[in-house]
Amino acid sequence: MKKSRPGVVLTAICERQRVEEFETIIFEETPTFGIRRQLVRRAKLSRSHEAVETRFGTLRMKVGRRRGQVVTAAPEYEDCVSAAAEKNTPLRVVMDAAVKAWHESRSG
Repeated sequence: MKKSRPGVVLTAICERQRVEEFETIIFEETPTFGIRRQLVRRAKLSRSHEAVETRFGTLRMKVGRRRGQVVTAAPEYEDCVSAAAEKNTPLRVVMDAAVKAWHESRSG
């Protein structure tokens, strides 16, 4: 920070109409004398859900597409948490099984 002093960077993301509200909170709750702000845009993939069968039951995969092409897929967290608890299995094992089943369903 200024004069090589240590400092903290606080990042807050909010809707444009709430900037004043957030600035007020930051000024009142921190020792800062200044705030830098910038407009940020977000690009999003279109999303859909696909069900996959695993040894832990049916789990939903969230599939992200850009221009109609699949870019990424991730297991639905809540589905995996429920299955992991029900089967007394680590969450990571359930999530990995969902990803594997989804990839297998697309290749075969």
